[in-house]
Order: sequence, then structure tokens, then C-alpha cells
Amino acid sequence: MATGLVLAHVAQGPAAAAERIASEEDYFANLPVVLTASRLEQPLNEAPGSLTVIDRQTIRLSGARTVVEVLRLVPGYLSGGRNGANPGAAYHIPMDDYGTRNLVLIDGRSVYSSAYLGDTSRGMLDVMLEDIERIEVLRGANSAAYGANAMFGVINIITRHSADTVGAEVSLTSGNDGVRDKRLRIGGGDENFSWRLSGGEQRDTGYLNAYDDKHLSQVHGRIDFKPNALDDVMVTAGLSYLSAGEGFLTDTYNPLHTIDTRDSYLNAVWRRQLSATDELQVSADYMEDWKHDNVAALNNPDLWLDYGGVGQRSNLEVQRKLGLGADVRAVVGVGYKYERAQSQALYATMNWVSFHEERLFGTVEWRATPEWLFNAGLFVGQQSVVGTYTAPRLMVNWLATPEHTFRAGVTDSVRPPTLFESKGDIQRYVNGVFDGREVLASGDARPEKLRSQELGYFGRFLDARLTLDVRAFNERMDTAIWGRDYTRVGYDDYRNVPGVDLRGVEYQLRWKPMSTTEIWLNQNSTRYKWHYSVFAKRLERQPPEHVTTVALFQQLPCQWQFSAIYQMTGSMTWRDQRDLLPVQHRTDVRLAYPFRLGASRAEAAFTVQSVEGARPFFLPRKGFEEGRRSFLTLRLEI
Repeated sequence: MATGLVLAHVAQGPAAAAERIASEEDYFANLPVVLTASRLEQPLNEAPGSLTVIDRQTIRLSGARTVVEVLRLVPGYLSGGRNGANPGAAYHIPMDDYGTRNLVLIDGRSVYSSAYLGDTSRGMLDVMLEDIERIEVLRGANSAAYGANAMFGVINIITRHSADTVGAEVSLTSGNDGVRDKRLRIGGGDENFSWRLSGGEQRDTGYLNAYDDKHLSQVHGRIDFKPNALDDVMVTAGLSYLSAGEGFLTDTYNPLHTIDTRDSYLNAVWRRQLSATDELQVSADYMEDWKHDNVAALNNPDLWLDYGGVGQRSNLEVQRKLGLGADVRAVVGVGYKYERAQSQALYATMNWVSFHEERLFGTVEWRATPEWLFNAGLFVGQQSVVGTYTAPRLMVNWLATPEHTFRAGVTDSVRPPTLFESKGDIQRYVNGVFDGREVLASGDARPEKLRSQELGYFGRFLDARLTLDVRAFNERMDTAIWGRDYTRVGYDDYRNVPGVDLRGVEYQLRWKPMSTTEIWLNQNSTRYKWHYSVFAKRLERQPPEHVTTVALFQQLPCQWQFSAIYQMTGSMTWRDQRDLLPVQHRTDVRLAYPFRLGASRAEAAFTVQSVEGARPFFLPRKGFEEGRRSFLTLRLEI
């Protein structure tokens, strides 16, 4: 099996496309290069933070069908979802159902919803796993590099260069729980111009005892071209539709119904290599998220409940990387974002509600001596609703030896309120007559702020063919934005409440005892203290104290491949004590056989998820369970 860490494809052009997956020798002889921590290309041991990198082969061997399932391989990440059609992930603490406090990027484009609460769970469905080159996950705060939303981590999804996907591929998956997946990819071109078009659909019936059937259809395209020796251009575009079950049999205001959503996007990135150390990059992207969520209240057909709407976001950014001598590098940039939403249901007006943001950011890396590396970053945002906010970072890496690095630093992160948290207004009408409110945002919510202090260690033990990454953290969020009926007037407002303290330690170990065997071990231990008395009393949003993940990737004789991933998650709540989950155990196994059909490569794989069988999940008081799921996948490359 190729290693789970990959050499970064820094220059996205075809010249660097010959071989992007690190070989077994690369893994232990050369450190992977990563981009996510500071926007500078850095060996993993010099990055100002802890990163997990998962390459495309590991994604395939995991048997995962969604990005959220892949994130089970990242220390500290909790995989869940308010139902089976809306998988979500949280780092250390399940603060919300929508992944608002994680920044998710796909080829540099942020995928959160502009219309409602900054939802990233829907956006993470807007990529096909087979198109992903690697996923870089920065574990911890990183607003200093990316600004808003990067409070508890950055999930950076990088898709494959289209020059790597010339030809065609088709795959079919079928299993229990309604699993029916299909995918087709075609591509062509040469080293100067290449393209890819991928399309498919994914179906399943979600959790047991839940009305959450999922039908996802999507199509994505990517073009890469190199007009000359200095320039590289990437253009991506896509469209996806999700039809998802929602609601509960006896819930008056959320009865059984189907929600339809549509996401579309266009993204372009131009890079010019000015010298061996200097690069100019200009990127622009547009995203629209549309939702239809309209249903009559249970036993009251005259009361219609509507939570639909449309959100749009336009983004422009200019970035310059600079070499400032033999020992100093920097990246500086400016950006502009315009975000708006239209929804009579969510904002009580047919007019567009909006905000705009201007931003400045920069990082300086100084190698004071061969052993001491300093990294300082600063992000300054000017938002039209909340004003100016800043997010600094200072980190120092001590390279005690070429194989052992120690890291220490402090980072501040910020999350301004979303459009809905600032301007939401949900009203109810019966036969056209006002019947009350559900939400009226006063606009008083101020940005959330998180200070993160961390100590880290990254070590390579070459003789043992082992790597170890450790992160110890102490984080304090002074206030959190939360929606509640604070004044007992019958509707919710979004305000700042006392925040939470988090402290703990996590590590990831990768060991390759033999050329045919690779073992991963992740563990994290977290302690928390809510300063908001309501949450403390109700055990609301309680993280697990311990999570352990063990993965085995084994090459068997006669080309057979076997994978097993086991995870133990301590007792926790995604909501409050009424939905307290006991200690959870989940094991996934996959057995695959690659073969050839003439000149074409093919593979048959059988995967079983949650071998232990059904177990309570997310909302146990509603009877939600995650059941055993088995499916067969056939893949053919032409």
C-alpha cells in the first residue's frame, strides 16, 4: 500500500504530475510537503501546527463513501450528522450540528452555506472521493491564515490534477440499506492542456429508525492548462442536487418531509512563477446554495413551515509568496468577499440581505539558525456587519535533530456571526395571518474568539519505520454565539453566551513493520468546562473524554488487499443529556482484489461498515441507530 502521507503537488501543473503519491521509501526518507498550515510550502516537521494528510489510496482502502467517514482517520475528529443524509464532523467538541466552526476548502474554495448558519456538512458532499488527490487536515485554530470559520481546524481537500486522470473510469456500488452508487469519469489532454469530467449519484436509507433517505446527484469538471513556462491555470465547476428525508413522525413543526438542495460553483486559480522563490497567485470563486424546505405543520394544514432560500458568495483573492533572503520567506495577500441571501422564510423579506468583507493576511517564516524556525502570521478582516477583527499567530519549531522536532506557540481565531445569526427572522403565518415568530436576531451577536496554546512533537524513527505526531493543547473560547429564547418572549435570538475551556493531548502514529503492512494508531484525550451554566447542567455538547482509532492496511498474497479500521469513542452528547451516547465501538473491514480485463485495470471490493451491528447514534431518544452496512464495489479504468 502507498503511504497515507503524500508529497504535496505544489506546482499544480503537469510538469509535476508524473508521480504524486509518495512511495514507501519516500515516506521514511523524505518528509511530505504541506500547504494548509501557513499557505507556504513546508515539510511536515516545519509546519506551524499539527497536520494529518490522507492520500487517495488510503481513502480508497478505507472503504469510506463520504469525506466525513474519511475524517475518522484524523485524531480528535468526531464523525456524526443530524441525520444520515447530512453527515457532519467536529473537532474535539460537538458545538453545533452544521460544522460551522471548521473551515472546509475544496481546491482553495470555501464551501460553507451563505443562506443558513454557515453549514459545511452539505458542502463536503460536493466532491467525489475518487477525484481527491489528498486531504490535509490542520488540527487546531488557523484563522491567522484563513480568517473566519477556521476556529477548530481546516479541512483542505485537494482534487487530482486532470493530467492524472486521462482516460475513463466507471464504478458501481450496491449493498443493503439502499446503497446504490454509480460514477463515471472521463478525461483527456496532454502536458499543456488537460480536462476531466466526473458525474454520478449516491443513494442510501440513512440511519435506522430515521426518515433520512438520501439521493445525491452531482457533476464536476476541471481544466488545467499551461499557456507558457511560467503560468499555470486551473478552472473547476460543478453542480449537485441532494434530495434528503427530514423530520419526525409526531413532530408538529418538523413532520416527515423531503428537503431538496442544489449547490453550484465556479472556481479559477492563476499562478505565475516569478522566480525560484517568488510566486503570484490570483483566485476567484462563486458559489450558490439553494434549498427548498416547505411543509405543512402536523395536523394543521393551514400552517405552512418554510425554511428554504438561496445564498450566494463571490470571492476574490490575490496572494504573493516572497523569498526575502536565504533565511526568510513570506506570503502576503488581500481579499474581498461579498455574501448575500434571499429568503422570505428565513429573513422575513424578499430583499437580499448581505454583508461584505475586506481582508489582509500575511505570514513570515524566519530560520534564525538551522535548528530554530519562527513563524508569525496575522489576519485582519473588515466586515460590514461586525467591523474589524484580527487573528494573530506565533509559533516556534525546534529541529533538535533532522528526525525530531518540538513545537510551541499560541494562536487566536475568530468567527463572526453568520448572516442568519445577525439578521434571521422566521415568522409563522396561518392563512396569511401572522401567528408568531421562531427566530428574531437582534444583531447584537459579536464574533466568537478562541485562544489556543499548544505544544507539539514530530518524530521519525527510521530504523523502526515509524512516525509519531503529538499535540497537547489548551484552548479557551471566551464566548459562543448561541440561539435561545433569552427573554422568554416565545422566539429565539442569537447572542453571546459564556464559552468553553478545552485541554488535552492527541497523537497519531504510523508504523510500517513490513513492506506489505501499515498500521495507524490515533488517540486523543479531552477535558472540557462549559462556562455557560445551562450547558453545564444539561451536559449539553459534551465531548468524549477518550477516542482511539486503529487502522490496518495489509497487502495479501495474490494481490488481495485487506483493510480494517476500529474506533472506540467515549460517552458523549451531540445535543444534551437526553441523548447521552454510551461508549461506542465501530469496526469497518474491506477486502479487495485488483485485476485486469485486457489492457484495462479493474477492482472488486467488498466492504462491511459497523461490523458490530446496530448501535445508538446522534439522537438515541429518537431511536436513531447506525446499522451494519455491507456493499460491493466494482471499478473499471479504461
